[in-house]
Amino acid sequence: MDQDKQFQLAINQCKTINLKKLKIDTFLLVIHFLLKDYQKIDPDKTADDMTIYASKEEIVFINNSVANLKTYLENNIIISDTLFSIFKEQNKSLIFDKLSRNLEPMKIYYKYLINTFSSRLKNGSTWIPELLAFSLIYNYRKEHNKSFHSYPELEKLPIEKIVNIYNKNNLELKKRISQKNGISTWKINTNIDEMYDVSEVMVMKYLQYTYKINTRRQSRSKDKRKKR
Repeated sequence: MDQDKQFQLAINQCKTINLKKLKIDTFLLVIHFLLKDYQKIDPDKTADDMTIYASKEEIVFINNSVANLKTYLENNIIISDTLFSIFKEQNKSLIFDKLSRNLEPMKIYYKYLINTFSSRLKNGSTWIPELLAFSLIYNYRKEHNKSFHSYPELEKLPIEKIVNIYNKNNLELKKRISQKNGISTWKINTNIDEMYDVSEVMVMKYLQYTYKINTRRQSRSKDKRKKR
């Protein structure tokens, strides 16, 4: 990650404050945050009976998709490490103070998304970070007809192909669990299903969420000007 480029992205973001763009960028920031947790799969490693099955080509495709998307986001949006660093340094210089004030909506949006995620994930669940990331994109684009016009590579992302790999393997996984435990496949809820459910709720709630400007802070500023 190029830290100088990240800092420049933060400066450019603050030249004009656009809440709509900040909201989209925070959504992508969370997606990048999830992709960072992805453990690259060895396509030559033999899996046990209860893991997700995929062909070697499919595994390579997923690995490449994660790596390419992660790099693209690092080159085009402020990522979580940069955002946290700015707020950590906000009292140390005027530039960081200005950046932190202008990026306050991103911090609020981020907390809302993470809290929504945490509240929906069941205790003890084994979550799949890259699938949640891809599911967020799928839900945003396909289920809610939203777009990433400012980020053309995201518009080109073959999200259906990616999700279909997980769908196919989810069916296979349910069959194996059904055979092993003697229960109907329709009664089985896998970790993959949970990622789909969590992403659906996250996108729905996030689209409905509105950042509330701190009017009290504004009024205090006006009072200070009046006293001068």
